[in-house]
Formats: sequence, structure tokens, C-alpha cells
Amino acid sequence: MDSQVPLLVKRTGNILTLSLNNTNKRNALNTELMGAAAAALENIVNYPEIRVVIIRGEGSVFCSGADVSNWKPNELQSLLSAIVDCSLPTIAAVHGACLGGGMGLACSCDFILAEKGTLFGFPEVRIGMVPVIISPYVYRKMQLSKMRELFLTGEKFSTKKALSFGLLYDKSVKDLDRAINNLISKISIGGPNAQTNIKKLLNSDLMFKDVEDRDSDLATFISEIKEGVECQEGINSFLEKRKPSWSIDD
Repeated sequence: MDSQVPLLVKRTGNILTLSLNNTNKRNALNTELMGAAAAALENIVNYPEIRVVIIRGEGSVFCSGADVSNWKPNELQSLLSAIVDCSLPTIAAVHGACLGGGMGLACSCDFILAEKGTLFGFPEVRIGMVPVIISPYVYRKMQLSKMRELFLTGEKFSTKKALSFGLLYDKSVKDLDRAINNLISKISIGGPNAQTNIKKLLNSDLMFKDVEDRDSDLATFISEIKEGVECQEGINSFLEKRKPSWSIDD
């Protein structure tokens, strides 16, 4: 692949794949790559037919972290925010190594799938750095006590440990593409607007409001969903024992 192209963007049917392509530096996150990825995610609104976004890496590894000679904190923040704010289900398909900023990238996604033998870790401390920018995104997937241990040691860990830490959707696999397709099949069963609303709900601060405000907002939220076209179609398809209109035939 042409390593001068920082990001490969491929649309196949209703799937958008973003492939990190800074292979000369083990897909280290630099200004060009992060800018291209953030722009691609923000452009998704122009393609309503897309159901799932996959983020993966070309070459031997998923991502070795931020390019220490060419990255800015605000650029990484913008990329991670764009992943979290993406209205579609996002899958990080990792292989080889997922380190430092790459961990932030993966943890920003809704699902992480890993090829057998992948190594994970936060090596920043070993060069006198601190994984500050990625910490809120790692916290979405991992308990604070385990983050403390891994951040302080900088040690690498296996897919087996990553699964036990709650990072992975499922155990490591030999065939990453097959695992991706299986997960997409499960995602495709759900209503796309419902999935967007689920992400909106879980990304909001509703759960942290006082009880009265929380319950009022939740009641309004579900009432709007129940009256929506998609929910009505879902209920009708259930009662009529047929697939809903959004269902993708095998």
C-alpha cells in the first residue's frame, strides 16, 4: 500500500472502513492521519445508508501510538471525540499491537475485536510521558484500578488479559475478518435509529442528573422514540411476524 496516503477509506455496501496507513511508522498517529480520520467520521452524515464503521490498520500492527515527533494533543482529542460522537456503531479491529494512542483509538469505539497474538499496552511512562489525552476514553472500557496499574508500569498485555479487563467484545480470533462479519450481522438486526439513540443516551449526562429531572427527560426521550417511524415499523413487523424494513437479507 502507498504509505504516503495516511488513511485508506473504503465503502462496501453499508460498511465504511477506515484503515490507518502510516505503515513506515507502525501506524503511529500523526497530524495528517488524525486529521483525515476525523474528517472521514464527520463526513458520515452525508451517507445515510452506512450502518457500521470499522477502524483498522494496514501492515503488521493496528497502531503503535502517537507519533512522538508529529502530534498535537488537540488533534488526538478531536479524533477520539469524533469516534465517540459518531452516531453509528463503531468497531476497532486490532492486530499485531495496540499501544498508547492506539489504545485510545480502540477504546473510543463501541466494540473491540482482536486477532490472536495482539499485544496491548500504555508504554508512555517508559519515555517519561503520561497517557493523559486517552485516559477518559480508556475509562469507558476499563476499571480505574486496572488503569492505575497498567499506566504506572507501562507493561504490555495479551488478548487473554485484555478480555479479562473488559476491553474486548469477545475472545481473540484467528480470522479477524470473519469475526467482524459475524458482529456486523448482529448489529444489522437492530434498528439504525434505535442504535443512534442508544449512543445518544449512553453518551449523555442523563444518568447523573437528580432523580426528578432524570426521569422526566427519560420519559420524554422514550415517548419521542415510540412515536417514531422506525419504532412503529419494528412493532408492526414483530406483530406481523416478518423482518423489519431495515433488515439486511443474508
